[in-house]
Amino acid sequence: MTAVHLQVLDAAAALADADGSFRIADVLRALPLLNAGTVRTHVASRCCVNAPPHHQSRYRYFRAVDRGVYRIEPPFRRRVRQGRRPSTSQDVILASMESGVDRTLISESLSMTPTARLELMRRAALSLEDIRRR
Repeated sequence: MTAVHLQVLDAAAALADADGSFRIADVLRALPLLNAGTVRTHVASRCCVNAPPHHQSRYRYFRAVDRGVYRIEPPFRRRVRQGRRPSTSQDVILASMESGVDRTLISESLSMTPTARLELMRRAALSLEDIRRR
């Protein structure tokens, strides 16, 4: 699993304007699988160079420029090619994964409804139960 601060940086980089600016609300929408409070804390405090030093480990990724608006510091900006910006939260999640991870299986899992996931888990449990009986 990728560290939260790296997921937040990847999402911010994918959402940033040409000058590196992004809104914290957009990052929250891009990372729905993470706790919203954790994402806010990372953007506004742990990863912000001009925030008070409340955390033992800090990352110098962002600078607060306005209420709810941050800018990625130049060393951490990535050039986003036109047409390559992730469009959904699923795209942001898949783009943030390290190489070697089978993205097709994760993509398939993320596209399933909660009911379909429960049904898949139920079938797996029944299969395991059947194997134990043998």
